[in-house]
Amino acid sequence: MKALEKDNQFFDILKKSGHIIKKGLTNPKFLYVIRRVLSASFTLLLIIAVVTALISFIPETRLYDITLWKKLNAVSESAAENYYIAQMFKYGRMDLDGNKISVIRNILQYIYWILPIPKQVPITWNTRYTEVLKYFEGFSFFGISMTTNDPVSEMLSERIGVSFKISILSVIFSYMIGYPFGILMAKKPGGIADKLGNVFVVLNYAIPALVFYLIINQVLGDPNGVFGPLNLGYFYDEDIPSSLIAPIFSIVFLSIPGIIIWVRRFMVDELTHEYVKFARSKGLSENRIMYTHVFKNAFVPLVRNIPAVFIFAIIGSYYVEVIWGIPGTGSLLISALQNSYPDVPVIQGLTVIYAAMSMTAFLLGDLVTVFFDPRIKLTEGGDV
Repeated sequence: MKALEKDNQFFDILKKSGHIIKKGLTNPKFLYVIRRVLSASFTLLLIIAVVTALISFIPETRLYDITLWKKLNAVSESAAENYYIAQMFKYGRMDLDGNKISVIRNILQYIYWILPIPKQVPITWNTRYTEVLKYFEGFSFFGISMTTNDPVSEMLSERIGVSFKISILSVIFSYMIGYPFGILMAKKPGGIADKLGNVFVVLNYAIPALVFYLIINQVLGDPNGVFGPLNLGYFYDEDIPSSLIAPIFSIVFLSIPGIIIWVRRFMVDELTHEYVKFARSKGLSENRIMYTHVFKNAFVPLVRNIPAVFIFAIIGSYYVEVIWGIPGTGSLLISALQNSYPDVPVIQGLTVIYAAMSMTAFLLGDLVTVFFDPRIKLTEGGDV
């Protein structure tokens, strides 16, 4: 009897577990998350495919050193041929047997290379290019830089930290400053604060970003100027944390207007709703209505603006890193584009990284909205 009771308890647990799993799998929010993750993944794969396909149109003569090929050819035609095949293999144009690779196969090969799974890829050959001397052994392989001959993944890992720090700090400070200003303008539309805020926004949008960055660099970086004692400097120095203040300030200053307009628009829209009129009729103060009710309802939709601000910070960091000499991914991209021979693997790798970051930011914005905004209703199939 005891054995039978244990069996029944076991089957009851299995049955309950099955119900819980079934309920979870059919939950509209779970289905929405799965659909959005799959959609973001498909979009990222499409971006990779398009970029790889476009790169395939770059002439082969731009992908290897013709002078070196001629020197090798003068010594041995087979050595020159092996060098040519090795270089074309690096950029997905040929396999190691010298066979041409189609664009579709090139795309699939690159996707396999960047997938975070263990792999071994030949990257260094002997002087006659007849024997592989070194393999890339790791997970994501983004190719070999044409300029430094280093794995792109190593170059990115060394530089992405400072770029990510600048972008994240810029977004945080942009919201810390822009949010209160937007609320202040929304409290009294048409008032003094609103008018001054609109003037600031218009003037800010009128300033070309690159010109503003250069002006800030000259004004704040001058050691003999008003801000000299702050030790901001013309160039970034990793041993001087204050040298990051000017670059971050430059991005934040140009990011604030978008946040101010976004916050003001949502707040003003919320103030026209019936629940605000009802709260006023009950005698609640304007501050309590604004910060207890309106702010709570407008907060979640405003989160969706974070990805746009984050992307603006990334784009701004391209110029900022070049102007202040910051060794980040932005300056790496600019230098890769400015080379006499464009560093294709670096450009391709950075494009994938930035696309992945953008997709992730937009995905998180959508998920936060769906999970925390009570006004968003999902159908049984996970549709909004």
